[in-house]
Amino acid sequence: MASAGGDQMMRYPPSSVRVGLVLGGTAVLATAYGLGVLTSQLWDDVPGSESMVIPFAGPWLALANNDCSPDTPDCGAMVHVRGVLLVVDALAQLGGLALIGEGLLMTTEADSAAPPEAAWSVAPSVSPSHAGVAVSGSF
Repeated sequence: MASAGGDQMMRYPPSSVRVGLVLGGTAVLATAYGLGVLTSQLWDDVPGSESMVIPFAGPWLALANNDCSPDTPDCGAMVHVRGVLLVVDALAQLGGLALIGEGLLMTTEADSAAPPEAAWSVAPSVSPSHAGVAVSGSF
């Protein structure tokens, strides 16, 4: 990917990428955690559902206790479906955390220095043979 000058290649992404990664990671993490907590409140009779309020470890703890609820002792394949969903939830939470970490810790290109602005200055000029005003500038 060429930079604005066209001659140099960018080694790292621009620093503006950080905000998107942190916001995207936060959205993924909040969605995964929120859905886990919501389902644990809706189906609170399922073994292990109380541990879903623990971020990151909750889905793994719920997976360890995954079983049929006392009301439906023969839940069949639902135990396996719930197990797959718990693993997906845990991986989504970890993925969101990884995106946040990447956004905070990634190496980015330094912002290019702004071109110097035109400036001028006026100063007195005094010597044994003359006195006056010196005007200098940079453009």
